[in-house]
Amino acid sequence: MSDDVNVQISVFCSYADPDKPLLEELEVHLSALKRQRLISTWHKGEIVPGTDKAQAIGTQLERASVVLLLVSPDYLASDSCYEAEMQRAIERHEAQEARVLPIIVRPCDWTYTPFAGLQSLPLEGEPVTEWQSRDRAWNDVVAGIRRAIEDLSRLSVNAPRSALPPVGNIPYPRNPFFLGRDELLSQIHTQLQAGEAMALSQPQAISGLGGIVRREVA
Repeated sequence: MSDDVNVQISVFCSYADPDKPLLEELEVHLSALKRQRLISTWHKGEIVPGTDKAQAIGTQLERASVVLLLVSPDYLASDSCYEAEMQRAIERHEAQEARVLPIIVRPCDWTYTPFAGLQSLPLEGEPVTEWQSRDRAWNDVVAGIRRAIEDLSRLSVNAPRSALPPVGNIPYPRNPFFLGRDELLSQIHTQLQAGEAMALSQPQAISGLGGIVRREVA
């Protein structure tokens, strides 16, 4: 990937609870991509106690540009994974809003699933747990994820704006009380709406001291 691509791509990890140890192994092998600030990952294990679980998962799933499915017998048997997360991920994939990457972590009958037509990982088709070297299996998986990210980056430069998947991961809504800086906002709006392809390394931002704003009340 080009060194000037520095926007983190949001990655949603969909997994069944019995496969959490395998998810943890995957996250270790994703460390290089994270240290390069190429991706940020999220999974249901990060949900804060007291949070609406379904809402949190739905929000993160809609925000993700890449969805990893950790496929196993437990995954296929899970209603929340198969009927909710996977089905919505496939819908977003077909709408070109996200990229779905099935990762076969344990042997299972997945060849007739909605994601059977997608290129799975590891590329040799052998489940991760069946490899003689687990590290080599995960290395193959991560190499595939890296290629998918590179493909998304090329798409972001060359594709029409309407076809671009989301690549941001800002977790906050727009502040309705933000005032001022109208001239700068207008300039940024003009640049973003120019209809020209922009590299991910061309961020637009407003800088200044936070919390200092003047409101005039008639």
